[in-house]
Parts: sequence; C-alpha cells; structure tokens
Amino acid sequence: MTKTVWVLGVLMALAGCSSSGSPHSETKFDKIQAAEARIALGLGYLNSDRYQQAQQNLQQARQYAPNYYRTSLSMAYYQQRVGENDKADRLYQQALAQASEKGDVYNNYGVFLCEQQRFAAANDAFLQAVVQPYYHRVSDSYENAAFCQLKAGYVERAKALFSKAVDHDPLNVRAGLQLAKLEIDTGQVAEAVARIKRLHQRVGVQPAGLLLLVKAYQQQGYTERAAHDAQRLAQRFPESKEYQLYLANEY
Repeated sequence: MTKTVWVLGVLMALAGCSSSGSPHSETKFDKIQAAEARIALGLGYLNSDRYQQAQQNLQQARQYAPNYYRTSLSMAYYQQRVGENDKADRLYQQALAQASEKGDVYNNYGVFLCEQQRFAAANDAFLQAVVQPYYHRVSDSYENAAFCQLKAGYVERAKALFSKAVDHDPLNVRAGLQLAKLEIDTGQVAEAVARIKRLHQRVGVQPAGLLLLVKAYQQQGYTERAAHDAQRLAQRFPESKEYQLYLANEY
C-alpha cells in the first residue's frame, strides 16, 4: 500500500502583543496554522518511532483546532500505529464527519479498515475516495483497493482495480508490475509481457520487471529470451532483491 512521506515543518512563532497595547497591532493567532505545525512535528516523531513526542504534539494540535479534520485524521493514524483500533476507528469517523468531501480521509480510513480485514468496508472507502472532487491521488486509491482485494483473495477484482490504477496513472510502477504479475499467474502472459515493456519504455528498466519477464518467457518456453533478461538483471541490478530471488529460484 501506498506510504505518505511527511516532511517536518517549522513550528510557527506564537504571536504576541506590541508594546503599545493597541488592538489593531495585535497579531491574530492562526489556530489551523499552529495545528498544522504540530501535526508535522507529531508525524515526524511518529515516523521516527518517538511515540511520546508524537502523541504530545498531536494532542496539542487537537487543542488548537479540535474541529479541523486533519487533527482528527493524524491522531487516528497515531492510534492505529499504537494498536488502539477502537479509538482509531472513532477518530477516522470523526474526520469523515468533519470533511466528508476529502478523498484523503476516505483513503486513509480504507487502509485502516483493510488492516482490520474489514474488506468490504475498506473497498467502499477507497471507492468513495476516488469520486471526491479535487482528489488527485485516484491512482493510489485504486491501487490500495486492489491490494486489499488481493489480500481478501479476490484476484479478478484486484486485477480490475490495478487496471484502473494504471489507467489513471500509466507511470504507476507498482500497480503496473503487480497487474503484470497477476496476468502471468492467470495465463495472460502475452499481455503481461507487453505491459512490462511499455512500462520500461516510460519509466526505465525495473528489476522487478526484468524478473517478471524471465518468469513470463520461461512459461512461454522462450528460454533464450528468459536467459537474456536474467543476464540483464544480473548486470544492471546485482544487489537487488529480485536478483537474489532469481538466484534462489523463488519467483
């Protein structure tokens, strides 16, 4: 599933009054901006496994802006990370009530639901994400939905959703290669080979793509082509996990 990279923000300085005491010279305190600064700090600490500092900053964000959806969403993610799933669920629901038009809220809730193996509800959440206006991570949500369906054991549904992800972003490497893998596994080898080659033309040769080509050509009985791509894998990506899988014959 897709992971968000959070960048640490700079904590804004709290505004104070000027020496004149005039109400017109008083700088207005922006609660949303202050909450965002605390969210950035909290999530940065969380991604560094500094949970106490993360909790303190996220709680401060909620004190600044308790009705702001991102404070609820961030605290929900914190509770998810520490295994407080009931609390996380309530906070995700709160974020949805605060911002029912935000695709990110549905997407993140879908990830949580899938982790809880609530697959139908997760799929509904992902599909709600992609129909929200001004949501720009449609491919990512389709990809998340596909991986969730795959986890639930629904291969054909997963293929359809990976295909949607690729339709919305032809440069989505993970979705494209996962779709190709499923195509190989279900006998659509020629389609998979064509898909991998198109992807390589667009984004460059990928070690996972080369390993899939080796597998596909072996299934088709094209031993020379398989050997050629195995050699490319060895030469270009000798330290990759894909090459180690090839050497161990685990692909």
